[in-house]
Order: sequence, then C-alpha cells, then structure tokens
Amino acid sequence: MTVKNFKERFGGAALVTGASGGLGEEFARQLAFRGMDIVLVARTGAKLESLAKELKGKYGVNATVIVQDLTAADCAKKIKTQLSSKKISVGLLVNNAGYGSHGFLHTLDGENEIRMLELNCRTPLALTIAFAPEMVKRRKGGIIFLASIGAYQPNPAFANYGATKAYNLMLGESLWSELRPFGIDVIALSPGFTKTNFQEAGDVHIKATGGWAEPADVVRRCLNKIGKKPSTIYGFRNWLLAFSLRFTPRRLVIMISALVSKPAK
Repeated sequence: MTVKNFKERFGGAALVTGASGGLGEEFARQLAFRGMDIVLVARTGAKLESLAKELKGKYGVNATVIVQDLTAADCAKKIKTQLSSKKISVGLLVNNAGYGSHGFLHTLDGENEIRMLELNCRTPLALTIAFAPEMVKRRKGGIIFLASIGAYQPNPAFANYGATKAYNLMLGESLWSELRPFGIDVIALSPGFTKTNFQEAGDVHIKATGGWAEPADVVRRCLNKIGKKPSTIYGFRNWLLAFSLRFTPRRLVIMISALVSKPAK
C-alpha cells in the first residue's frame, strides 16, 4: 500500500487511542504524513492539542482532539457521539492505548490490574463494535490491534498483561478473516521491546534482549503490512522467538519465561 493511495484506501479519518505519546503519537504522525485526517484520543488534552496543531501545520490535514478516559465503560459511545456531531467518519481505527505491570499477580494492585484489562481488552473491543459496522457499509476501512510478543507465550510475572495481549492477537487475527470479504483490513501488531513510556506508565522494569526498537520503525512496518497479513512482529529476533515457541514443550516455555521475567526481591 503506497503513501499516495493510503487515504483513498481507508476513507474517513484515522482514530488513534493513546495518541499523547509513544507508538500512538507515531501512528498519528505517519498517518498524517500519508494524508489521513486524524482523531487523537487520550486523557491528556494539552499534549493532544500540541500534536494536533503540529499535524495540521506540517501536513495540512484535519486533526480532532477528544479528551477521554479510555477505561470508562461508556468511552466508545462518547467518542462516537462526539464524532457524529462533527460529521467525522472513522476509516482506520488504531487500538493503541494500553499499559502493563510487572510482578506476581497476588502482590499487585488488584484495581490497577482490572483497569488494565478494561483498557487493553474492553476498550478496543468496544471501539471496534462501534465503528466496524460503518466500515462494512462503506466496504472500506481498517483496524489495528496492539498485541505483543508476550501474546505468544505464558508470562509469569506479566500474567495479566500477557493475557490481555493474547486477547488482542486472537481478536485481530480472527477479525482479519471476518472483515476481509467486506474490504476491511485488520492487523495485530506485536512491537517487541520499543522505546516508549510504556515501562514508566506500568512500572515495568525489564532489560531488552537485543536492544530497543524505535517507534517510527515499528509503526512503519505495521502500516506497510496492513492489508497483506493478519499479524506482524517487529524484528527478526522477536519473530524467531515467537516462531520457535511453537515447537517447544509448553511446560519448558513457562519455566524459561519465569526465570527471565522473575521480579526482583
């Protein structure tokens, strides 16, 4: 899919959740570069307004800001209502917002773990339910889900986070098949270790084997692969790890994962 036909292929605007930083901000920049109008959604209004101003000035696109707590049960309804009042249709939904935590589940803040489940799983589902029917009617659109290399294996010390990302991987790959006949492209992206504020947001302290990827490279790969495959993993090392797990006894995978991700005492 080339830069020139990106806007034409999806139609409407690109809605990006968690657009105030990290991969979300990078998705917004690269999609604006490709000529798509942008809807920026997050809790931090000041950052979104600054980014919207930049995108308008640099790329000549429309950039709409929606300040919304994405863990709220009615967030999808509120977002859709605001966009309907502005007569903005969503052509590409980027389900980017999310966070993680590190530690044994029984030691973590239970309410925070439930909020993580709501943000990482409930919200992308609710937004997809809200906007996919319109895409089907137009026979045009796209949806991106943020998975993780942690979605391909059991994750002791990242149990809840890994489970939420496995949900996104399975949902994305399944919808790739369901929506493809209607002209809608769906892809699940597994970024691997990427330089974002994810670690600080979720109080995650890990060392990246093989180094950290740049958000621009990760997003570029996703946008180059959407419409070509149901899921993509950034980086050969990450792909090799996920692929090799298919041939490794499950119990061994769990034991190795537990050793690698064991929280400090």
